[in-house]
Amino acid sequence: MAATGHSFAERFARWELMIENLKDTEGVGHLAADQAILAAQLAEARSLEAKLEDLRAQFRTVTARMRRLAVEGDTSRARIGASLQGKFGFGSETLIRYGVKLRRPPRRRPKQQTPVPAAQQAPPAASVAA
Repeated sequence: MAATGHSFAERFARWELMIENLKDTEGVGHLAADQAILAAQLAEARSLEAKLEDLRAQFRTVTARMRRLAVEGDTSRARIGASLQGKFGFGSETLIRYGVKLRRPPRRRPKQQTPVPAAQQAPPAASVAA
């Protein structure tokens, strides 16, 4: 296994590989203390991975609830805003106090008649001589 990956999973897999292979190797007794430290670090890393997965699951649950709640809250706010508009009128300045935007009268643009180019005009109908 090459030491190329930088993700946690790849690093932890390399640690585990080293720990397992050191158990089978003779003549490396001087590394026993370091091996024990690495094993303890691996155990802690694995427990933190499990905790992280639990937190991710909680995050997904909470985020889904927040999305549902945001939609429900927007619906309630719109309903209340519509009632206030019905009570005070669509253009009443009182609506600003409640955070409801006033409805502006629509601006209508003057209609512009663009001349049709001669190439697109239909040719004059030819009179049929009988």
